[in-house]
Amino acid sequence: MGLKCKACGAQLANEASTCPACGAEVPKKMKLLPLAAFMLIVILVIQAYMDKPEPETAEPVPPSQAAEQ
Repeated sequence: MGLKCKACGAQLANEASTCPACGAEVPKKMKLLPLAAFMLIVILVIQAYMDKPEPETAEPVPPSQAAEQ
């Protein structure tokens, strides 16, 4: 019973989805764990992308050496 309705100020039960006095919808609290997990995945993907070494470009073989091979 620690919550108050933002519309009318009535006391709300912790598990209430609507206010019993005015019928206003109680906003759901976003859980921290899914947000933290998503942020961790994003950070790991960015880190993996940044740590990837640059692909080495193959140097073209001069025409005189290509004919000898």
